[in-house]
Order: sequence, then C-alpha cells, then structure tokens
Amino acid sequence: MGSSVISRRWGLFINYLSIIMILVIFYMIKFNYYSKIYLVLEAVPVIMLLLSFSRVFGKSGLWKLTHSNKKELDERELLVLYKATSLSYGIFIVVTLVIIYTFALVQKGPIDVMLAAALLYFAHTLPAAIIVCRVKQV
Repeated sequence: MGSSVISRRWGLFINYLSIIMILVIFYMIKFNYYSKIYLVLEAVPVIMLLLSFSRVFGKSGLWKLTHSNKKELDERELLVLYKATSLSYGIFIVVTLVIIYTFALVQKGPIDVMLAAALLYFAHTLPAAIIVCRVKQV
C-alpha cells in the first residue's frame, strides 16, 4: 500500500476527528460544562479540519470527482462513484438515526444548527471518504 494512500487515510481520520472535536467542545459549552471563554479552543479543530480537508479532498481531486457532472466521468469513475455513494447513503442514514435517537433519549433538545451543519458536511464528504478507504489509486 502506497504512502499516499496511508497519508490520505490519516488525513481522513484527522478530518472526521476534528469535526467530532468541534462538536464536543461546542456541546460542552452549550450545556454549561465549561464557560464560553473555551470557545477559543474551537480554533484548533477548525484549523485541523481545513488543512485535512484541503489535503484529502482538495489536492487529491476527490471533491471534484464526487461533485462532478456524470457526463464528465468515464465508466470506471462512474462505477467507483456509484458504489461509494450507495454505501455512503446507508452509513449516513444509520449515523443520523443514531444521533436523532440519542438526542431523544438524553432529552437535550432538538438537533441544532451546529449538528445539522456537521451532518451536512458528513453527507457531502462521505462518498469521497469511502473512495479513500476502498480505492488504492484515485
């Protein structure tokens, strides 16, 4: 396995970890576990998110691949994209349902804009993330 594949996978791990860190810090402050001054800490995972997004999705061309017109793709790219999108749809539904039921069980209120934005980001990046994990040559 090439070092670029391992590098992209680590970048992907850092990317999703930074989203989780952003949400954890946000909710720890929202539910008054920490004071609002700790919002400054959000800068660290935001920077990690931007850098890893640029590396994993931008420079590799995966963002363009997963958001391109199907007329611009060849048969192999269409097949890879179809498989990744199909799998990502199922994963996204399961993750979203778990989050919705968890919020309902702990009675912390409805899903707010921060979690909705994270889920939107997750939905848009998940097909490319699956390609990173399953395809050796992008």
